[in-house]
Amino acid sequence: MKYGLLLLLGVLWSLRLAAMKSAGQSGIPPHVVVPMSVLGIAVLYSATSAMRRNWPPIDRPAIAFYCLSGLFGFVLPFILEIMVTPRLPLFAFAVIISTMPILTTLLATYLGVEDLNTRRVCSVLLGFGAAVLILWDTAELPAGNVTWTWILVALAVPALYAANTVFVAARWPDGVDALHVANAQALILSVAALAGGLVSGSIIEWHMAPSNMAAIGTISACEGLALLVYLKLTRDHGPTLVSLANFIALFMAAILGAVFFGDRFSWLSALAGFVLVAALIMRNQDERYRASHGSAT
Repeated sequence: MKYGLLLLLGVLWSLRLAAMKSAGQSGIPPHVVVPMSVLGIAVLYSATSAMRRNWPPIDRPAIAFYCLSGLFGFVLPFILEIMVTPRLPLFAFAVIISTMPILTTLLATYLGVEDLNTRRVCSVLLGFGAAVLILWDTAELPAGNVTWTWILVALAVPALYAANTVFVAARWPDGVDALHVANAQALILSVAALAGGLVSGSIIEWHMAPSNMAAIGTISACEGLALLVYLKLTRDHGPTLVSLANFIALFMAAILGAVFFGDRFSWLSALAGFVLVAALIMRNQDERYRASHGSAT
């Protein structure tokens, strides 16, 4: 079940990246894409909570958790992704994001949230090896109008995701489920988006969103569902497992980039797919070994 969710998360992340690229190329600026997408997610989860008649708890520890995880795991990386995706090849940005498992593993080990062992290290290195294959295949990272400034900005995305993933696993509050957190984050952020739009005056440009409503809707749907899956996997199975979804997103982004944006896809990218499978098999072997020996994840 957890590997099915991991696969789903990787697919959702790759679809979201492709939709962000489409929105950027159609001329919709980030300060329009972000609030419209957040509002869409808030509507989706609020409707779900209303049907369940089960709204998120609002005690002090829960509110602090919602705000911090929403800021570092959603708002900041989301804004950076939307800024960066139109300026980097889809493959290249996916490769940069794929450093998240390495950062997550190092941080989780350093803070004592998870134990480091050979199998986990090998699974991460195999996945990153696949990322390198794809980067070599595209050969577009420093070319054309792509600057190293945007590459450095893009590197902040996996760093933020890694820090948030470890934080979520270590500080999950009692009496709160994944849907509560997703809904609360979306509501808080939608209020912030509305306030920011009014103060900055950017709200007058929100009319641009319908020009590519398919992309905006896809971002909202994929980001909303991915957020729920991400939270559930992190809470139940720890930060390093969920970070491996980046490798799945990497391969799917390569396919989507080739199909919809004319990006290159050769036998090296196909080989990367097999390397990714090997990485997931290695991780699964570690999970089985720990389960059979009664070890903690």
